[in-house]
Order: sequence, then C-alpha cells, then structure tokens
Amino acid sequence: MKKAQSNVNLEDLNPRMIEFANNIEEAIGAELIITSGYRSPDHPIEAKKKTPGEHTTGLAIDVAAVGGTPVYEIVEAAINLGCKRIGISRKSNFVHLGLDLSRVTSIWTY
Repeated sequence: MKKAQSNVNLEDLNPRMIEFANNIEEAIGAELIITSGYRSPDHPIEAKKKTPGEHTTGLAIDVAAVGGTPVYEIVEAAINLGCKRIGISRKSNFVHLGLDLSRVTSIWTY
C-alpha cells in the first residue's frame, strides 16, 4: 500500500483491513494508492457527520481508481475477498472499501 499524501493514516488501521488491502493488491497485481485510511472522530470530515463513519473504526480505506477497468478490478477483488461495503466515486476517482460488519451491507456511489 502506498499513501496518496503524507497525512493519510495507515498506522491506525485495523490489522484485518491491512491484510485485506494486501490481498486485494495480490489479486489485482498492483499496489493500492490509499487516499484515506483511519480518521479520528475529530477529523473534519467525520466531525460533520451525525455519527462518525467507518473510517473511525480503522476498517475502511479509500483507494485511488481512475477509469472503468481499475474500478472494476478493485471492486471485483473486494467482493471476491468478502467486502460487504463499497462506495464508488467517479467524480473524485476513488473506491471506498469497508469491512465494518456492524454496518449495513451496501454498494453506493458518491
């Protein structure tokens, strides 16, 4: 995994998420570029929410993905590896991958 920017927090990710991301990299044969990892509940994005999001559990990452084929490959690998929460942003070119089983199973777009 590679950070898109130096302020992306991978250090506080849940070990399950780190293993999952490594497995996706193996499945697609490419390194993931992480645009968002763990976020504190005080993070500006999380602070705006009524309830802190999945990133605050350490069980979510956003992965850079530009174009249909990379998005498809990441989503296909994630589903095959058991991911139940996937968000796709074509506007901002990322895929959200979440492993928090306490949240509803879903695929959505931004």
